[in-house]
Amino acid sequence: MKILIIGAGGVGGYLGAKLIESGYLDITILARGKHYDAIKKDGLCVIDEKNRFIVKTYHFTDNIRQNEPYDFVIITTKSYDMSNVLESLKKSITQNTILMTTANGVGYKEKIKKYYPHNPICEACIYILSNIVKKGAIKKYGGVFQLFIGSDEIKTTKLEKIASLFNNANLKTKISKDIITQCWRKYLFISSFASLTSYYDTSMGEIVKNHESELRDILQEIINVANKKGIQLTQQNLEDSIVQAKEKIPYDSTTSMSLDFKNKKRSEIDALTGYICMEGDRLNVSVNNMKKLYKSLLLKDIKNI
Repeated sequence: MKILIIGAGGVGGYLGAKLIESGYLDITILARGKHYDAIKKDGLCVIDEKNRFIVKTYHFTDNIRQNEPYDFVIITTKSYDMSNVLESLKKSITQNTILMTTANGVGYKEKIKKYYPHNPICEACIYILSNIVKKGAIKKYGGVFQLFIGSDEIKTTKLEKIASLFNNANLKTKISKDIITQCWRKYLFISSFASLTSYYDTSMGEIVKNHESELRDILQEIINVANKKGIQLTQQNLEDSIVQAKEKIPYDSTTSMSLDFKNKKRSEIDALTGYICMEGDRLNVSVNNMKKLYKSLLLKDIKNI
């Protein structure tokens, strides 16, 4: 199976490097800019807890067509790059190519289908703390890694082959029979905390300590939207999100979206905040608390673009 990973950052670079390290070589990793220049010169340096290794191979490229056509494409770029990435794939895949994204957010299957209505989609939900620490180097923090995959379009045997591929590379992967709900559980957490940490410019611990009432309101709005869409998020999911932030996340941890605002970079506000506002309006679900955050953050985001 010929694999293309689009993006060589904290997620794509880590997945690709681990697959290569495990001996899987039928893989191409698309990188860009100065990060790619550094990888081309010295290889990709991966810092994984106490381990450190460098992947120096021909697998990294800035040419998406280098090894086309691909059998399996994993999109790991930011959500706002999704449309451009999908457009760039047209000449590099067939109708049998499996498409998957690990991007933050939900609703990507529908978006991908607008471009490629006949391609099988493998939906995914990834838990990982990893980012580029300097050009040509990524760091994964702690022991957190879990990948869930699932599809109602792909045979179980094929999904098992994909899961086995990742597990053989020590990338803990499970097949979910309800991948949509799995993705929404993650989205409930990251959407609420990304929006609030960005709005208040503070840590996740501070949000729980000083803004728990507002956090609960935001979480409830997301649950209400999900329920209206037929996705069974519950009050227990709300409580679990708060407990996770209180007990499992360091107090001073922030979110990638908050860091993007702080560093005056383009953010994923549309995927993590705006999506709930738009779906709330479409489904006639009140999301006034999220709308307040979105209006304020949108002005900041426009200045950073």
